[in-house]
Amino acid sequence: MKPKLLHVFSMLIWLFSALIFAADEGFESIKVEAEKGNASAQFNLGIMYFRGQETSQDYKEAKKWFQRAAEQGLPEAQHNLGFMYYEGLGASQNYSEALKWFKKAAKQNNPKAQHNIGVIYASGLGVPEDNIKAYAWLSLAYSNGYEKSKDTILILNKAMTASEMQQAEAEAAKLRKIIKKW
Repeated sequence: MKPKLLHVFSMLIWLFSALIFAADEGFESIKVEAEKGNASAQFNLGIMYFRGQETSQDYKEAKKWFQRAAEQGLPEAQHNLGFMYYEGLGASQNYSEALKWFKKAAKQNNPKAQHNIGVIYASGLGVPEDNIKAYAWLSLAYSNGYEKSKDTILILNKAMTASEMQQAEAEAAKLRKIIKKW
């Protein structure tokens, strides 16, 4: 799979996730709550810094607040932190670190993170290219309602043999069982 095509998919995923925001709360009140340790406020503050909403756009500050919320276990923040590392926004680009945070969110059944894990394996970014793992993660994301995974699944489907497809389906079933246990 071509990394540029996968990069476009990832950017679209990020833009949609960035729209999750409580617009009726002001920057200062959100910052006060974030500084008190409220994970949702930390996440929202990260969104505000990322988008430059009611403040200057600052990727380092966005990453800092996503990190704080992610460390408290908020899957949306874990996903967004992974994306910051994936794109090298507010931090050096680091696919291993991105994968680590995407996996934390994916274990909490975050389909965007599951999709991004599939993209990483399909592209071989920081890991060996592995269409079987890619298909399994993308299939999981799609079965969890993330429609955008379908296009990448179809591309992989054309590139894989029948035997690889069977292996990928078995891997996807295994992932579903594992995630239910977490």
